[in-house]
Amino acid sequence: MRPPRYALLATVLLACTPGIHPASAQAPAAHAAAASTVAIEVGGGRVLRTGGAIANLFASDPKVAEVRPASNNSIFIFGVGVGRTTIAALDAGGNVLGQYDVVVGPSSYGASAAGGAARTAMPGNQLRFAPTPDGITVSGAAATPAQAEQAAAIARRYVGEKQTVDNRTSVTSSVQVMLRVRIAEISRSITRQLGFNWTYLSNGITGSRYFAAAASVVGGLSQTSNAPNGIGIGYNDGTTSLDTILDLLAQDQLITMLAEPNLTARSGESASFLAGGEFPIPVSSQNNSISVQFKQYGVSLAFVPTVLSDGRISLHVRPEVSELTDVGAVSLPIGVSLLGSSTVTIPALTVRRADTTVELGSGESFAVAGLLSNNTNMNGRGLPYLGEIPVVGALFKSDLFKRGQSELVIVVTPYLVSPVGSPDRIRVPTDGFVPAGDVDRLLLMRQRASGTGPATVIPPSLAAMGPAARLRSGAMPAGTGFILH
Repeated sequence: MRPPRYALLATVLLACTPGIHPASAQAPAAHAAAASTVAIEVGGGRVLRTGGAIANLFASDPKVAEVRPASNNSIFIFGVGVGRTTIAALDAGGNVLGQYDVVVGPSSYGASAAGGAARTAMPGNQLRFAPTPDGITVSGAAATPAQAEQAAAIARRYVGEKQTVDNRTSVTSSVQVMLRVRIAEISRSITRQLGFNWTYLSNGITGSRYFAAAASVVGGLSQTSNAPNGIGIGYNDGTTSLDTILDLLAQDQLITMLAEPNLTARSGESASFLAGGEFPIPVSSQNNSISVQFKQYGVSLAFVPTVLSDGRISLHVRPEVSELTDVGAVSLPIGVSLLGSSTVTIPALTVRRADTTVELGSGESFAVAGLLSNNTNMNGRGLPYLGEIPVVGALFKSDLFKRGQSELVIVVTPYLVSPVGSPDRIRVPTDGFVPAGDVDRLLLMRQRASGTGPATVIPPSLAAMGPAARLRSGAMPAGTGFILH
């Protein structure tokens, strides 16, 4: 009876054995169903081992990642472009040895290298460089606009030809630039005139004139005595008159001009102002009508500051001083009426202007323009032939000597400033001013009340000393002016 029992047991074991083999054959498929995720960068790669000998390799998108056999049971995956793809490895029997979900991201080399270069160029900066599919993104807080631009320039060195730099930095500094411009000019003119102007008049040549005299002289002593630049001397016997003007003129003129416009602006922004006025200019328009346009004159200043690294300031500055003058003025007819024709005189402008770009430190000064002019003019007038006789000829001629000297210099001084926390810390010249009463005005000849006067304002020339130094030196009172850096 035992053999049949053993035979039945063996039969049962054999019947169970075929069920075991399919289960073991499906194990790799069940393992491949749970694909593992592999993350690499563009240009990077990884070596992966499989569970057996590799016969075939497949990549769903070769533009994202490619795969090559590294050995009999390992593969090498390398990133080609940003994206996602699937890679599978099979054996000779078609069984899946491995299936991988490959995610390829942008290369971080450029962003990492740019960040290292930025830390070297700008120690202590708070900027971040992140890789993107299109290039590099720069973010964070920059101390100055120049620092933000420098960070973007560094990032551009580490991107490809078709990649870009996305500059998302924000400037946190509130430092602004105050510009002080000094325009100083000294003009001196000297005029010397000495000699005789003769006019011989007779009945036959009344109204004729041998040369242009200093004043209109026609006929007698009564008119020559009114000569503006000399003394009139004449003789008149009723039929013949002999008149002369003794030219005596000594004139010295000294003109000084000092303009100090000050203006404050943010870094990278333009600012301008005008202290002066506008004068009208008639302009012809349609239908024979006349319109009026206005032209500015006075002291004007326009500049664009850019704060660079280490407190340096790049300035594009355009100071100008213009004045109305009759020299070069134009008279134009504007119409005809019953009373006659009407004219209008358009004045000319004397202009001192400079337009340049310089780089300075806070508190440093630079002469951006200068002019030294020296003009001499000598003019001799006299009677023909008689005025050319040595010694005696001086009685028949008049010499006019003019000399003009002019010196002009334009100096710019920028300062890095911040707004003050309280308006009470800034004083203006009218603070503390009280008009004079009757007693002060009539008896004491004062234009303000006793014990009062304009408040003291910080002269920019003392700004470079710093607040503490000004207080120690006694040059400035406490609590006045800007916060200087």
